[in-house]
Amino acid sequence: MSPLSLLLFALLFTFMGICLGIVTGLIPGIHVNTISFMIISSLSVLILFTSSLLSSFAPTTTELLTLISMLVIGCLITHTFLNFIPATYFGAPEGETALSVLPAHRMLLEGRGYEAVKASSLGSFAALFLALILIIPARLIMGDPVHLYDRLVPLIPIILFSVVLVLVLQEGSSLLDIKPKVASAGLFLLSGLLGFIVLTPTGLHSYNWTPIEQEGQPVSSMMFFPMFTGLFGISNLLVSLMDDPDIPEQVIEGVRIRLNKKSQIRGVVNGTLSGGLVGWLPGITAAAATTVTSLFTPDEQSQEESSREFIMAVSAVDTSCAIFTLVALFIILRARSGAMQAVLRLNEATLQEWTNIYEVPSLFLLLLFSVIVSGTVAHLLTLSLGKTFAGLHKKIEYSKMSKGIIVFLVILMFLLSGPLGLIIGVIATSIGLIPPLYGLRRVHLMGCIILPIMLFLLDLDAYLVQLL
Repeated sequence: MSPLSLLLFALLFTFMGICLGIVTGLIPGIHVNTISFMIISSLSVLILFTSSLLSSFAPTTTELLTLISMLVIGCLITHTFLNFIPATYFGAPEGETALSVLPAHRMLLEGRGYEAVKASSLGSFAALFLALILIIPARLIMGDPVHLYDRLVPLIPIILFSVVLVLVLQEGSSLLDIKPKVASAGLFLLSGLLGFIVLTPTGLHSYNWTPIEQEGQPVSSMMFFPMFTGLFGISNLLVSLMDDPDIPEQVIEGVRIRLNKKSQIRGVVNGTLSGGLVGWLPGITAAAATTVTSLFTPDEQSQEESSREFIMAVSAVDTSCAIFTLVALFIILRARSGAMQAVLRLNEATLQEWTNIYEVPSLFLLLLFSVIVSGTVAHLLTLSLGKTFAGLHKKIEYSKMSKGIIVFLVILMFLLSGPLGLIIGVIATSIGLIPPLYGLRRVHLMGCIILPIMLFLLDLDAYLVQLL
């Protein structure tokens, strides 16, 4: 296949990935990892289909696998943009968008839901290009000659513990205000215990069944959706229903992000750098990095300004993380996400390590091309679809819509996670109601991810399993 033909088909497969990303981004519970597992499990069929589609161009097997990899990348990048739309309008979060649900919902109640979506999309789009600029420095710092990656790995538990300690100490009116600090620490441990049970493949999972089978998907990861939906989604909707708010007509024309340039830049930079850590370090997830970004919002900012900056930072984390997992794949040859695991499996026979700074692997360059194209298209799609979804609130009463969304999310829990998912969803919702009812910050609910990671990295998980 000629270079020009390969580039044109690369564009086609990237757009196919964008279409998949629209599905995963807008429909709660369907993640890029699910699509990635499906691609790997049906690889022979995909190769046969792609080969027959391009038969007149005589593609090699390597070229076919490269094109399928670009489909995965297109889906991944598009997902990081569009997944904020259901989080804003429906309160249906994933791990990456969980903490942004409350600020976005607050803006929705002010008629500024589309502004939240616009801030999110701008954060992701800016992070995409900042992450691309940082690829060369990342190669030099994380790889040869600095080898910072090898130095940081043993410090991950200490980094996570430091983040948790700072967040707990920030609760209360002063450092000596002990009661809220104890409560937040208890909330962290409680959500952490739930996360540990969900992530640990205990005997509970063997008694579960799901109406919709998800081939290749680890059983524990199927419980992420009910856990995050309960902790951050349904609990938030229930609290809103208690207040019975009237959703004003959403402003969608002439919307600008009411945040000064300095704060916008700070949010994007903090989010991009935090997302970069996620892409490199094992155990630190996008959720943990999202927690880190909350530390960089100045106290003197108004709630409106801090909400917008936080939304931009969270979105930047998500997109930056996706890009740096790709970078890490070519520098340390390790997959840090389900999507990268799929890319690794597709190209394991030909994947080249980026050893010489001046000799960039051709596969890496093609995948970066897919990143740029899908990110640009996804930014425009997010702005367009954000307006469409904002119009739904003009036609349906908020209470009816919220109740309908709760029923929809519960049905999704059952279909994707089975009866055990419903149980986890109920428990997670109960825990998720604690912060708003007792005046604590929701960031402590991220213990559901951070605590299990700390236990796994310290090899203490086996002891806790015995206690349970």
